[in-house]
Amino acid sequence: METSRVDLSDYITALLSHDISNFNQTSRGYLEMLLAEQMGTLNPDQLRAMTICLRQTTRIQNLIDAARLLVQLTSTPVNLRPQDLDAAITEAIHQVENEFSDREVRVSFTEDNREALAEGYLQNLMKQLLSNGVRHNDSTVVELSVDITSEDDPAPHWRILITDNGNGVQAGRQEELFDRVAAREIHGAGLGLALASSLLKRWGGTIWLESSVEGDGTTFGVTIPKV
Repeated sequence: METSRVDLSDYITALLSHDISNFNQTSRGYLEMLLAEQMGTLNPDQLRAMTICLRQTTRIQNLIDAARLLVQLTSTPVNLRPQDLDAAITEAIHQVENEFSDREVRVSFTEDNREALAEGYLQNLMKQLLSNGVRHNDSTVVELSVDITSEDDPAPHWRILITDNGNGVQAGRQEELFDRVAAREIHGAGLGLALASSLLKRWGGTIWLESSVEGDGTTFGVTIPKV
């Protein structure tokens, strides 16, 4: 039975990594050619439609990457090592700014020299949390902040708060947020938060909804063990 699970995990990972990802990249390539007007001049409505489609291929790829990583976690042993927390956050910020280059995104974060006891997926974790604050945000200017404090109770850890000025979460559905199925009903693509939760459980960390006012932003809280 264990062998069957591993074989299925390998099959799904290969399917996501190659077949489905390749289909998406092919679509993206043709869209980029159309946007570069290599196949003729586009009118403003066509240009806008193609831009939206291209943006969706990026989001599809992000979902593929998240699903692939979730599958990999089921068959990969935990291997905790010191990780550069600030570098992971800084790189995640750059990735989010690039992904949402068509929007004005402002991120407040003060870089320092902090290390966390985690895996190489730390950057993936921070990107999922930051992306969530942009994706579900109808503000003209997206504002995000990342605040980190050091705590020692019950064990040494970093306490990270990620705040956005987005749409918030309905009060009656906040408890469901980290469940994969329910989260899809709330946000359409709850896989990112499910991945964040799975990673933190592997590392002995936690994630919670610190506060959320519908229409007035959300704050997620995260704890990650210190080195």
